[in-house]
Amino acid sequence: YWTQAPATIPEEYRAELGPMVYGCDICQDVCPWNRGVEKRRRGQGAATGGDGRVSLADWLSRDGDELVADLDRLYVPRNDARWLRRNALIAAGNVGTRTLEPVVRRYEDDSDPILSDAARWALARIADRAE
Repeated sequence: YWTQAPATIPEEYRAELGPMVYGCDICQDVCPWNRGVEKRRRGQGAATGGDGRVSLADWLSRDGDELVADLDRLYVPRNDARWLRRNALIAAGNVGTRTLEPVVRRYEDDSDPILSDAARWALARIADRAE
């Protein structure tokens, strides 16, 4: 829910999101109705590939319109890249290393309070793990 909500993710839920940037994916994976769907798709010649991983640095660096256009298959509230970036910042706080600090730091003083809050939280978590 929180990875798709057009709001600040409450601090008490952030750590629980771990590396997830789009929570609906796990719902699709565990849904009993979806068992065997991939096998059926592959049997119909659908393209396979992709391992479900994203580059957090890419999501935080790319042009917002381009990012949303590339991910148009996902529900993004109001087609606004800020929600994808917010999710990437939270994931960076949960699993990111010092190599992500420069791109996360770009959002530390962002005019968008949701992004700046998520960036400050992520930077503190990255620093805690680095010690």
